[in-house]
Amino acid sequence: MAPDRPAGVPPFAHLKRALSWNLSKVAPSPRELEALARDGVTDPTVARYATWRRSLLLVAFGATLVTFALAVLDEVEAGFGELTTFGAALELAGLAAIGTMPTACLAGLRRWTRPGHASRALAAAWAVAFALPFVEALLPVGWLYHLEEGATPAGSPAADALGGIPLEKLEALRALTLDFVVSGSAYLALLPAVLSLIPGAMNGCLRVKSLLPAAPLPGWLLVCAAPLFLLFWLVLLVVVNQAAQSPLLVFGMLLWAGSPVLYALRARTFVQPRLDADDVARITSVKRAVALTGLVGIGLLLAFATVERVAGLRLLGFDEATAMSTQLDHLVEDDLLTLEDVGDAFESSTSFLYALDLSSVRFVLDFFAKLLLVTAVFAHLVLRATLSAWRTDRTLRTHHEAGAHDAAAAAALAALGRPAAT
Repeated sequence: MAPDRPAGVPPFAHLKRALSWNLSKVAPSPRELEALARDGVTDPTVARYATWRRSLLLVAFGATLVTFALAVLDEVEAGFGELTTFGAALELAGLAAIGTMPTACLAGLRRWTRPGHASRALAAAWAVAFALPFVEALLPVGWLYHLEEGATPAGSPAADALGGIPLEKLEALRALTLDFVVSGSAYLALLPAVLSLIPGAMNGCLRVKSLLPAAPLPGWLLVCAAPLFLLFWLVLLVVVNQAAQSPLLVFGMLLWAGSPVLYALRARTFVQPRLDADDVARITSVKRAVALTGLVGIGLLLAFATVERVAGLRLLGFDEATAMSTQLDHLVEDDLLTLEDVGDAFESSTSFLYALDLSSVRFVLDFFAKLLLVTAVFAHLVLRATLSAWRTDRTLRTHHEAGAHDAAAAAALAALGRPAAT
C-alpha cells in the first residue's frame, strides 16, 4: 500500500522540495510541524531535514515502484527461455533486490519524524541493487545463458577466411565474441548505478552543507569528490574513442563528466564555515553553471549516439525492426543463440539499440530512482560524519592535550604556507 501524502503539501511541492539543494529554505507545513512535535522534534534544523528527507523518500518511492513494475514487465516479456537455471535464479534475485528499494523507502516514510529510521535498510537496499548487476557482469556468460558455440569444420569458409587458424583458437575466438555480445545487457544494467553514484554523493554533501553551514566537512567532501567523476569517465573515454573517433563523443563526455569540476574550482564558496545570502547566491550560480554545462554535454552525447556510427551502426536508432538488440531478442526467444545469428543480425541492422523500447524507459527511470536513493543514503552518511567530527572536536576542546594539538595544527598550517589566524 502506498504511503499517504503528507498533509497540507501538494505533490509538486514534494518534488520541488526533494530536488532542492538548499535545506535552509525548506518550510515544513503546520501539520508536519505538529507531527514532528508529537515525536519530540522541535529544533528547526532537524525539522527541515526530516521534512526534506520525507519528500525525497516519497518521490523515490514512486520512482522505484515504477522501476520495479517495469523490470517485472520486462522480464515477463523477455521470458527465461535463454537463461540457465542459475541465470534465472540470479535474474529473480535481481528483481527481488529492485523490489526492496520501494519497500525501504516505504519503511522510512512510515516513521518520517525520525530521520534516522530505516536508514540502514535504505542503504542495504541500495547496496544490494548496486552490487547484483556487477555480480552478473563478472560471472561467465555460459553460467547464465544457453549458448550454442558450434564447431567450424575444416575447410569451411570461416576457417579458410582466417588463413588456416587452428580450430581450437578459432572456436575460442568465436566463444569470446559471443560472450561479449550476450553480456552487453549486463553492462547496460550497470550504468544507472555507476552514473548515479558520484552525483548522488555530491548532492548529499551539498544538502548537509546547507543544513549545517558552519560545518566545513561536507564542503570539503563535495570539492574532493567532484573531480573523481571526470577521472572515472575519462578512462572509459580513452578506450571508447579509439573505436568511435568522434569529436561529439569527446567534447560531450568532457562537458558532461567535467561539469562537477566547477565545484572544485569554486572550493572557497563551499568549504567556508558560513552560508549567508551572498554565499547562497554564489552556490546557486555555480549549480546553474554545472547544470548548463552538463546538459550541453548530454546533448552532444545524444547527438553522437543517434548520428555517428561505430562499426557501421548508430548506437541508438528509432526503427525497432532494424535495431540489433531487437533482432537478438527475437532470436533467443525461439532458439539457442549462435555466432552466426549475431553476424546475420549485425548485417541487417542500422543501430545497436532501439531508443524507444521498454528497456530505454526503464534505464532512465532506474537512473533517476537510484540518484534519489544515493542522495538520501549519502546525505545521512555525511550528516553522521559531520556530527561525529563536531562531537570529536568538542571533546578535544576539554581535553588536556588540546594545546598540543593546536600547536601541531598551527605548525602544519604554516608549513603549507597558510599561517594560522590569531
